[in-house]
Amino acid sequence: MLPLSRRILLASAGPALLPLQAAAQTGLPDRALRIWVGFSPGGGSDVVARAIAPSIQQRHGRPVTVENRPGAAGAAMGDALKKAAPDGATIGLLPSTTLIGRLTSPSTFPFDPLRDLAPLGIIGTFETALVVSPAIGVRTVAEYMQWVKDGPPERRRFGTAAPDTFSQYFAQLLAQQYDLSLDPVPFRGTGPLSSDLGQGRIPAGCGGLASFVHQHRGGKLRIMTTSGTARSPVLPDVPTVVELGFPKLKLVDWYAFFAPAGLPSQLVAAWNRTLNNAVEASETREQLTQYGVVVGMSGADECARRLSADFARWRTLLDMLGLPAAN
Repeated sequence: MLPLSRRILLASAGPALLPLQAAAQTGLPDRALRIWVGFSPGGGSDVVARAIAPSIQQRHGRPVTVENRPGAAGAAMGDALKKAAPDGATIGLLPSTTLIGRLTSPSTFPFDPLRDLAPLGIIGTFETALVVSPAIGVRTVAEYMQWVKDGPPERRRFGTAAPDTFSQYFAQLLAQQYDLSLDPVPFRGTGPLSSDLGQGRIPAGCGGLASFVHQHRGGKLRIMTTSGTARSPVLPDVPTVVELGFPKLKLVDWYAFFAPAGLPSQLVAAWNRTLNNAVEASETREQLTQYGVVVGMSGADECARRLSADFARWRTLLDMLGLPAAN
């Protein structure tokens, strides 16, 4: 048996050892961790990251902070992540809708997600949504398009927090089906966009579903349709583009975590395990579901394959818009 003094020392040290034990169990660096988000607070990527971070912190036993690094539709954060140390202490959350910017504006998208980043895994899928201001008094996509046709050119404006991404192109492709063109208006985040929609300062907008679910429920804006193949369980009243008769426009987007390229394989595996445990926690899963995210963790290799496949799909969509895609 240990001497009494030894037992007292170990017992008193117990709480202090817990963070060390937790960090050892996750296999992640025994230090504070950072999650970077490429958009302003309040947007879809931000709320998703903040829903997951506490669950990671609980398991890791060290602080996990979410840092917003907005700019260039998420590209500024991706570029910073590319240059960060591949030590496992900093990761970034990127929506797939952002990554199309590599094909449309490579000069302002200074990183290649297929080469410069290490995928850690997809944590769930989501859809892009077309939304309108309640002030314009329309309830369907057809009514909105007719409203645009019947009015002055100002009605063609729609807001996007991610210019030159699928969040913008989805609205333009949909309008194309009605022989219309829409004019994108850039916003510094979906928070300001939602505010302007609610106050009738802009008639329509487009973005990730998670950015608009709560405002839709509160009557501050109206979601007209989504890019999904089936109606979202949290928005059973909202039709998809497939239901509207435009199956070529369907696209299920996703949120994935990335690290700098060169991250050791054991840290890739450790992050994948930690993220999987975090998103599968009942409280986290419920939060993400309420934002319209369909939770489902992938492996790192599967994430890389999905990214490659989506780049091929995005080239097809850009061709439909008559936009050239970079090599």
